Amino acid sequence: MGAGHPGTGPSGAGDGGASPRRAGARAGVLDDARGRAQGALLSGLRQRGDALWTRIAADAAVEAQSGRLILWLPVAYTLGILVYFGASREPSLAVALLVTAALAVAAGFARARPFAFGALVAMGAVAAGFTTGAARTAWVDHAAISTPPKGPVRLSGYVEKVEHRANGDRMLLRLDPGPIRGLDPVPEVVRLSLRRGWAPPVGTHVTQLAQLLPPLGPAMPGAHDFGRVPWFRGIGGVGFGFGRPKPAAAAEPPAPVRLAMLVDQVRSGLAERIRASLSGTAAEIAIALVAGDRSAIPPQVEESMRVSGLTHILSISGLHMALVAGTLFALVRAGLALVPGLALRLPIKSVAAVIALAGSAAYLALSGNDTPAQRSFVMTALVLGGVLVGRPALTLRTVAVAAVVVLALTPEAALDPGTQMSFAATLALVAAYERLRPLRAIPRPDGIAGQVTTWLVLLVGGTALTSLVAGLATAPYAIFHFQRVAPYGLLANLAAMPAVSFLVMPFGLVGVLLIPFGWDHLAWPVMGLGIDIMVEVSDRIAALPGADIRVDAVSPATLAALSLALVMFCLLRGVLALGAAVPLGLALAFAGPPPRPDILVAPDAQTVAIRGPDGRLSVLGGRSQRLVVEQWLTREGDRRPAGSKGLDQAFTCDPLGCTAPLPGGGTIAVSRQAESLEADCLEARIIVSRDPPPRTCPARVLTPDRLVRSGTIAFFFTDGKLREEPTRRPHVDRPWMPRLPPLPPEPEPGAAEDAAADAASE
Repeated sequence: MGAGHPGTGPSGAGDGGASPRRAGARAGVLDDARGRAQGALLSGLRQRGDALWTRIAADAAVEAQSGRLILWLPVAYTLGILVYFGASREPSLAVALLVTAALAVAAGFARARPFAFGALVAMGAVAAGFTTGAARTAWVDHAAISTPPKGPVRLSGYVEKVEHRANGDRMLLRLDPGPIRGLDPVPEVVRLSLRRGWAPPVGTHVTQLAQLLPPLGPAMPGAHDFGRVPWFRGIGGVGFGFGRPKPAAAAEPPAPVRLAMLVDQVRSGLAERIRASLSGTAAEIAIALVAGDRSAIPPQVEESMRVSGLTHILSISGLHMALVAGTLFALVRAGLALVPGLALRLPIKSVAAVIALAGSAAYLALSGNDTPAQRSFVMTALVLGGVLVGRPALTLRTVAVAAVVVLALTPEAALDPGTQMSFAATLALVAAYERLRPLRAIPRPDGIAGQVTTWLVLLVGGTALTSLVAGLATAPYAIFHFQRVAPYGLLANLAAMPAVSFLVMPFGLVGVLLIPFGWDHLAWPVMGLGIDIMVEVSDRIAALPGADIRVDAVSPATLAALSLALVMFCLLRGVLALGAAVPLGLALAFAGPPPRPDILVAPDAQTVAIRGPDGRLSVLGGRSQRLVVEQWLTREGDRRPAGSKGLDQAFTCDPLGCTAPLPGGGTIAVSRQAESLEADCLEARIIVSRDPPPRTCPARVLTPDRLVRSGTIAFFFTDGKLREEPTRRPHVDRPWMPRLPPLPPEPEPGAAEDAAADAASE
């Protein structure tokens, strides 16, 4: 045995003495291997990160050099408008103008510094949007009713607009100048509801006994403000008339009324010509599409279109304006091309664009000149302007310019659901069109069969892609504003759009063009056939299982994140577009409805809702406040109609009033007679009453005096504690909100307990 024998060592016999050293060596080797692997992994990640950063920097440089960053200016401009409308008090227009001017001057001096210049331009766009909102409000400012008059008032003025609806008529009345007894201030225009068939023709000078109210506000905290749009349209009060309006002699009507009379005469003439050839639903939809009057469409048809995802067809929007302009453009260009002398001497493409633009302007006037129609006309005008100057007609720059023009003229449209959905759909469609443009280079098959096959594939595929892209882009806004989803919208549009595109709109336009020649009766039946197909498709799709999905409202923060994701994905290119995953992930992570109120009390002090054990609202007084109750239920995805049987199941009623258990313990009492108040004060936690309560009532009492000032009040139970949230906040004061006296002071802490002790001692 020698010293080199593998089984021996200096520290002992066998393998025992060498094992620790070998184990240590093996551990060292493993550590080295692990370290090298980790180093290689980190190095690989670092290289990939460097490569990604290089790619991001390269794509960003391409974006900057291509001038596409200017597409973000409308986004900044819109942000400024939203910041303006989010203010609690009316900002100073002078200060806004000074800030905007200062940023513009600073941007001019910083043109040599790209980063500073871009930042200043972006801030200037935000300031410009803010200033536009302030300037628009100052321009529109008018007298509006703040406090309802104590009784009916006698009004005198000209009928400026009439709507014949299924459940009654509605008219805009431009009041005569001068004071009105019992009314201070006196608005210029009021909107009155009348019984069906009672509204006189536009331009009639009438007197009307009416009960006036301020324009409706939100139905609950966080809901849509119904008073903002009427205020920006110059409406200073709403109400209902007593009896028929009485014609009265007067001088020549003012200019706005004369213009309204002219437009109404043309629209009425169109409606008569259509009704001479069509009847029923087809006639009313044709009138809506040609003359913009939707008031006579049956409610069940509108609901069917809404459920199936075809309701956008009933509103004069980009689809209709594009079909009108496109049909006119094609007819004029084809007609001029048939005459060789004109085709060789005239720029027939430009002539067709001018005539299509004029026809679109006429269609805008006939359709009522509403905001969606204005928005569509601006977009159409920009596209036709591009044709005139030989530039690409439909690009993201066109969408950006249209957005700035529309919002500069009507900044309040930034809060309008139609505006948001329209621009979201247009942005997504144009971006998709740009990214699919390389496919146009694919060679097409020769021969008639190949051409027909290609045309059919493009038609079906284009319709499907358009419906899919537009549906995905507008879905967040539909959920936020209407709490509805149309899952079969793609199928409905695939089935209905061929009839709309080839029968309804083209032959509607042909019918209008043939009216001067007396041959329009040939076009209306074809248009009616297309409408019948569309309605049949709508009814069949709406009858499918799960066609009408109601969802909870989503928070504004979620909608903002989804909007940012949409804009980033559409405006950015290359790897930068993947950045849209960040706001999309945030939106999905924090998606969900805002906190649901446990109690809702309407300003009439008789309409009350409480949340039952099943999580749904139980509503008392739903028949008297249908609009308010529908908003309450809709925001929770509840499809029960207001006033339906069993809606008040949680309430127990007698001639003196009603009571119901509260989700957080205790009861709520809705008093109908003053005699019940003493007992209610001792037994209920919350009392809703039209009568003043006893001085020592320990319960939380809500009377019309407080509710009119606070609007609908929502209560939330958190850990057994009751939190109150009014719809009208005392610190929020904007011109379109009723200017009401401040809320009465709240009882001091402990006052309710002291009152309860006094009542017990008595």
